Amino acid sequence: MPPQSQVTYLYDLTEVPAGWPLETVIDTFVHLAAYTNHGRADRARDAVSRRLVELWASRPEEAQAWLMKWERFAKGQLSQALLRHGAAERGKYGKTTWRFSEAGLLRGEPGDSAEEHEHHAAWYLQQPHIHARCRELAERLEAADGPEMNSKRQKLEEETSLRRRLEAELQKSQEEGRQVSNRLAAAEVQVSSKATELQAAQSESAKCKEQCEELANRTAAAESAAAEMRQQLRQLQEKHSKCQERCEELLARLEAEAVEHASSQERLSQAESDAAGKEVELRRLQEESRGFRERCQLAEARFAEAGSQAELQLENAVLQKQLEKAEAERAGMLGQLLDVREERGMYKERIRQLEHQLCAKKQVQGSHQLSGARSGHTLHCEAPVDEASNNQEPDLAEQLGDDDGTASSVLSHSSWFSLKPDSMKPQCFMVDAIFKTRSFGADFFLMGRDLKKGSQVVAGDDAAILEVAKKPEICDASEVVELQAGIATLRVTPDHLVQVADAKGEVEESLYVEAGKLKAGDLVMLDSGEGLAMPLVKGDAAALTSVTIRPLACQVMKIVFEPYLP
Repeated sequence: MPPQSQVTYLYDLTEVPAGWPLETVIDTFVHLAAYTNHGRADRARDAVSRRLVELWASRPEEAQAWLMKWERFAKGQLSQALLRHGAAERGKYGKTTWRFSEAGLLRGEPGDSAEEHEHHAAWYLQQPHIHARCRELAERLEAADGPEMNSKRQKLEEETSLRRRLEAELQKSQEEGRQVSNRLAAAEVQVSSKATELQAAQSESAKCKEQCEELANRTAAAESAAAEMRQQLRQLQEKHSKCQERCEELLARLEAEAVEHASSQERLSQAESDAAGKEVELRRLQEESRGFRERCQLAEARFAEAGSQAELQLENAVLQKQLEKAEAERAGMLGQLLDVREERGMYKERIRQLEHQLCAKKQVQGSHQLSGARSGHTLHCEAPVDEASNNQEPDLAEQLGDDDGTASSVLSHSSWFSLKPDSMKPQCFMVDAIFKTRSFGADFFLMGRDLKKGSQVVAGDDAAILEVAKKPEICDASEVVELQAGIATLRVTPDHLVQVADAKGEVEESLYVEAGKLKAGDLVMLDSGEGLAMPLVKGDAAALTSVTIRPLACQVMKIVFEPYLP
């Protein structure tokens, strides 16, 4: 801001500073035009009007530039342009008093509200003296334009119009350039996308080629596998034909063995019939022997009564001979009976073997038939013969049973319990425990559930006979002891007595320990076990490999034995 001494009120202006431009002079005029009845303002306005006419004529470029701001007014409406310009300045700065200096105008502070702006602008447009002064100045400015100035102004207008047209064309070209640039960028993006798609398509094409090659290789491998499978099928068909021939051969042998089996059954029936006759004859001889003994006793009594020693001796000799003859016949019949029993056992074993062979051959034949039926599709695995035979019905030997009258008799090759000969205390056994009994010199086996009062079993020394003193009691148990010595196993109750060796490793027949007190490493008698895999030699001892006490709810029998008295 210039110093205060150089600033003067605008209405005190007497001469326009030479450095002011045309636009500043016009602003000064429109402000001074609003004053009424103000002598100094009138003088200042006249000075400004003269300077404005001079500048208008000498500076057509500035005049044309100012007119361009009010181009909405047609030619000849310069007064309206001045009036509108003054209203805009009045509305912006209000009634403030302007000042000036050599540098330019000092207008004051603009108004605050839009309403004040509109009010001052409307007031300016409504004043008639302002209209008159603007019209007068416009006429003077138009008069100042001579032919040369008009030509210059026209030329300037043409140049301005040309410049505007060129600017418009430039702007249009720039807009078109921007559009082309945008289209080019979009095209580049599209080309990039197409390139990416092309790369993806090429990659997919490469993958398809690889898949085609892989499929071709797999097809070749499948054809090779099919040829190999056809060859295997031919081989299987050949094997099937051979198996059919083998089955026919086995069937023929099976039929022959079936005939032999029927013959063996007939011989067995005949042997049983003969054995029954022999037993009847044996009982008859036993009755005769008892009769001879009674007659001998009667003869001795008669000898004591009559005293005829010669007659009695003669009669005694006759009876003695008859008795010896009966005893000899009885011994012969007993030997024949034992021979019949042995032959019967052999027949049973042979029948069992034939039945197992028959079942096995039937299973093999069925497997071959099933394999032959499926040979055109898949291979068939034959079931093991043992598994098939497990599902067969009990064989004929088991159906026939033994002659001891019990339903649970088993063959003599099973394992059994050995008993302490002098035991009078009740002992606990599992209900399926096996005991050995002996009749007419032959050994038989019974399950514990078949024992009753008076039943006789063989003791552990394989000589003494023990008798069941009273009816066995069935009780509930909550745990069992599983003993194992090598392949031999035994399951008993914890209080069952087991024969063991002494501290020196020697076996004593009188040394027994409860099963629940045994531990791994103790020496036990092997023939005192239950459920062994094979018969064991009496007197063998082995160390326990494991002792397991297992909780198990089961039933046990309490049996009391006493020495047998002949």
